[in-house]
Amino acid sequence: MHGPSASRRRVILASLTLPFLPLGRALAESGCIPAVTNILGPAYRKGAPFRARLCAADEPGTPLAMQGRIVDVATCKPLDGAVMDVWQVDAQGDYDMSSDAFHLRGKFRTDAKGHYAFDTIMPVPYGVRPKHIHCLVTREGYEPRITQIYFEGDDRNATDRYVKKELVIAPTLRKSGGLDGRFDVALERERAAETDAAHAYGEYAGTYQVAPGVTIVVSVAGKRLRWHLSAAETDGEAIDGEFAPRAKGRFFVPEYDFEVSFVRNDHGIVDHALDSRGILFQKLG
Repeated sequence: MHGPSASRRRVILASLTLPFLPLGRALAESGCIPAVTNILGPAYRKGAPFRARLCAADEPGTPLAMQGRIVDVATCKPLDGAVMDVWQVDAQGDYDMSSDAFHLRGKFRTDAKGHYAFDTIMPVPYGVRPKHIHCLVTREGYEPRITQIYFEGDDRNATDRYVKKELVIAPTLRKSGGLDGRFDVALERERAAETDAAHAYGEYAGTYQVAPGVTIVVSVAGKRLRWHLSAAETDGEAIDGEFAPRAKGRFFVPEYDFEVSFVRNDHGIVDHALDSRGILFQKLG
């Protein structure tokens, strides 16, 4: 799969990715690192293996050694046993979307000090996107953290609407060649699920208008709330997904990195959805 082209920034992204305040950001008074989210993107694959290297030592590109810590955002204490799942493009700007090798994909488990490390290459920019590495961080008892690592010095950082300054790192040059990078991640405690989720989810289900000619269909699948984006041109962007519960009536949409709250009218009926940028989606039925 080649990196997304500039043509992806059409109707969908115009309506779904306007500038907004970053979500999931929590900064402890103790000075702990913030918990900053980012888009999941369309290139995630389940099943990547646990390994310390994402590619062979002779992989084309600039060698990059990454390390960091995963901590509790409220206490800054390191989290052992957290799993960091990463994926990136190769030197040609391509993701491995099908091979059993899971090229430039892998998982790492943190040690007792919350530390992780892996070897890879510096990703290249493609289309309008700057250099970046995708990350999905999970640990029992904590909210999953979907984020990305960006790199200082890439001109596209200034024009890519997904880039957040907290996620930009400045690798250092090793004497032996290659680069060293550090990226820390903070996780928030898992929130309790709604006790009346099944009843409430049914009330959220329906079709919501996002923009002229663009709707989101919200549906219930068992104990899960799902969405489907209906549009003529998506150019490879995600059109289906699952809402991640954050609080009663409030959910995170990792594919586009924003939150949605379902809004009731004076009669207690859900008739709108409000996203974290302050945009209302009217419920059509």
